[in-house]
Amino acid sequence: MTSKENQSLEEKLYRLFIPITESIQSKELKEKLMQADISEELSVYLSKYLFYAIFIPLLFIVLGTFALIALDYTQYLKVLFVVSFISMFGIIIYSLIFPYLKVSSKVGEIKNNLSLAILSMSSVAESGAPPEAMFHTSAVKSETPYISREFDKINRYLDLGLSLPEAMDQLCEKTPSLELKKFIIELKSNIEAGGSLPEFMKKKAEHAQFTYKLMLDTMNKKAETFGDIYSAIVIAGPLFLFSSVMLLGMIGGGVGIAGISIEMLLIIGVFGLVPLVNIFFLVILQLAS
Repeated sequence: MTSKENQSLEEKLYRLFIPITESIQSKELKEKLMQADISEELSVYLSKYLFYAIFIPLLFIVLGTFALIALDYTQYLKVLFVVSFISMFGIIIYSLIFPYLKVSSKVGEIKNNLSLAILSMSSVAESGAPPEAMFHTSAVKSETPYISREFDKINRYLDLGLSLPEAMDQLCEKTPSLELKKFIIELKSNIEAGGSLPEFMKKKAEHAQFTYKLMLDTMNKKAETFGDIYSAIVIAGPLFLFSSVMLLGMIGGGVGIAGISIEMLLIIGVFGLVPLVNIFFLVILQLAS
């Protein structure tokens, strides 16, 4: 079977529930799909996740049932069905909130990197290039991918025959980022008024540089606070906990807590609790960065 045939079969499976999802109309969700750069139509998108919501739990039930019967753990079949039922609703809920999460991530990335994009665009403007050239800079594409995708929309509008101000208007209507929208409106006003583009972008670049440094200072302060919390919880915390466990064990004659031995408590703490806390902090650090 060729890859093309595989793809067509996959599309057919995703479209199984379109007769159901076509009746679902949500202007807000449709707008979020567009802002999240998800090219699928709303009915196809919902049909795909509805297929996931039915197929994945069903596969989990079938395989899990065989495994539990083979291992003689049939008393857990009820748990298996409950977990599968919950996962079905979890997939459906995820499909509804995923576009919002992606848009939120996109807005945050644009906000953090807009200053870098303005600095790159300012260099192009000061070289005497036309305004359209600012939206083709390689620095914007490599350093700020989300902003690059927004600028690609301007380039597509230009290819369709729209003027630059009209293309900028279209972007302002569709971008979810208020910061980018504000910058594009100000840039469009300068172009239409016939002002000096290099001078305008130079001022914007100076302000962007100041904003970027201010953001880095704020991030450094947050990192320092995060490091102090990490040291207190992950380094000093386990030492205090293990000392307390050992002390309780000595007082209690070697018996730990809730009937669990001292050795088992230490194993749970070292190989379970500490790694979980570290993973939690890594996730928080990734989200914060």
